Amino acid sequence: MTKKLTDLVRGFLDPIEEEDDAEFKLPLDDSVKLHRPMGTVRRVQHSFKTLKNRRNEAALPAVLPLDDESRALLEIARAERDKAYAQYSGFQVGAALVAESGQVYLGCNIENASYPAGICAERAAFCAAISAGERHFSAIAICGGDDRVPCYPCGICRQVMAEFCTPDFPVILTDGVYPLAGLMPHAFSL
Repeated sequence: MTKKLTDLVRGFLDPIEEEDDAEFKLPLDDSVKLHRPMGTVRRVQHSFKTLKNRRNEAALPAVLPLDDESRALLEIARAERDKAYAQYSGFQVGAALVAESGQVYLGCNIENASYPAGICAERAAFCAAISAGERHFSAIAICGGDDRVPCYPCGICRQVMAEFCTPDFPVILTDGVYPLAGLMPHAFSL
């Protein structure tokens, strides 16, 4: 039996004892906060839907609806958001990047009084992954600010994604799954 990202979240956070057929529920405490993990994330199988692996590509919408795996990855990004250092803007962002190896890399935004010295959550996650030797990625989830409003990646982060990811790379936001090419149609390349 292969594990899915929903299984990863279950093991990544405080484990829940339940039957395999039971509905997936996130482990939340009394204040409805996600129990956060300690340490690294295990490698698991994942099957993020992209435009490339769907049938009838011409009929696909630009944004795909969230599925259970996407929602689970968003919850990890949401938990990572709480670690952000947003001393100046107060706008916290968390990102969860899945490498093709199955490893999940986390990042949060880190601000600095010298604004250009700060780093976005998405690039922090890519830096962690690249530093670990990863070069191929399956999906990224981004959660920032108010959950009711999607937190689109900035132009610099989109360009970094374009450096390492294919145009159909899934960018998971709170309102759906976007292909990278939909967010960055004319990426710079050499």
